[in-house]
Amino acid sequence: MNAIPSPAWPRRSYAWYVLSLLTLAYALAILDRVSIALLIEPLKVALEINDTQFGLLQGMAFSVVYSVLGLPLGMASDRRRRVTLLFGGLMLWSAATIGCSFASNFHELFIARMLVGVGEAALVPVATSLIADYFSPDVRPKAYGVFVTGSSLGTAAAMALGGLFLDWAERLITGMPGLFGAMQPWQVVFVLCGAPGLVLALVLILTAREPARQGGSVATQPISLRPVLRLFIERPGAFGLFMLGSVLNLVCVYAIVGWFPALFIRAHGWSAAETGKILGMVGLPISVFAAVNSGWVMAWLNRRGYADAPVLCAMGCAASMVVFGTLACLAPTGNLALLGYALNALFLNWNTSAVYTGFAQITPNALRAQVMALQTIASGLIALTAGNFIVGFLSDTVFTQPNGIAWSLGSVFFCCGLAAFLILMASRRSFRAATAALDTKAA
Repeated sequence: MNAIPSPAWPRRSYAWYVLSLLTLAYALAILDRVSIALLIEPLKVALEINDTQFGLLQGMAFSVVYSVLGLPLGMASDRRRRVTLLFGGLMLWSAATIGCSFASNFHELFIARMLVGVGEAALVPVATSLIADYFSPDVRPKAYGVFVTGSSLGTAAAMALGGLFLDWAERLITGMPGLFGAMQPWQVVFVLCGAPGLVLALVLILTAREPARQGGSVATQPISLRPVLRLFIERPGAFGLFMLGSVLNLVCVYAIVGWFPALFIRAHGWSAAETGKILGMVGLPISVFAAVNSGWVMAWLNRRGYADAPVLCAMGCAASMVVFGTLACLAPTGNLALLGYALNALFLNWNTSAVYTGFAQITPNALRAQVMALQTIASGLIALTAGNFIVGFLSDTVFTQPNGIAWSLGSVFFCCGLAAFLILMASRRSFRAATAALDTKAA
């Protein structure tokens, strides 16, 4: 790595514009990733699949390639034009989402979901690296908080628009038989979800400029894992425990995204369209508030001397999963479950904001995308796969009663949330030390 003078920061108004594009890309990524959750019942009928297979479609089909490609794309992000990488990824995952509509069996849909994962693997390493070079450290937590609203927007859109798209699909099939007459409603939903990403990709490549890399260094050495692995070996608490705790939080997050619609449909008798609309309307404003609020909370804690502010926010998310998440699953009525869902949404995005801010805070600039790529690998192989598969497996094999999905979800929330809280607590001292060490080196 060759030291170079740090360039001037990009114009703030333009930085926020690019951040808005990145946030929208994040929203579309989540929409394309999780919209399948609302289609569980029609897909089970059309493709003759069970809950375990559906858990694999939501998790493993996406997460394996998403995780494996994360690291090489992170390395490329530290060395190549990041805007171009993101353009290619956005085009691919949007086209693959549309391609899901052409699947005629489990295996074809599995392959299409894998291609969605290939495209989305570029998003987090590229976007988090870009944000670190668009915003100075004092503003960066707020920028990451805004970026994380994309997750809330995408999840809410998957719920609300998924239900709305199901209504639209019927009308499109009837009103435009030449285009959609041979399709089923679930197929039209995939087309409606994937199309906006193709438009955004063109806007991104035409208007987003590649920022100069900040921090006084750029990656110029041959690609090697040694510098990144050295960080984890030298500071296992700051990097290893922080990553593990945040990933266990994400197990719960992905369980919410993948199975909460099924909870309301099966345990409380709501329709798919009704479930999507209500969860979207309730979850969207609260989750957006939580995502933005998380950045301000971390900035507030930092000003008061808490160098481990990201860890504290991640712990807040874990505690919410144990209390509000578990209660939402086991609530006796749909309205009480919705209340628990809303209370949990107040802290849901604290974990993701904490991860982006925390690793930017303790990682040298030239290694940030690679560290985030490792986070992506762990999130995909552990959180996304386990959060969807375990719930489906428990529903098929252990909690087989009609409301068994509630107990399956509740078990995941309580166990993973509690483990995340304890592990994150154990990482605090090492995280503070890593922050101080990087601040000293930068000075």
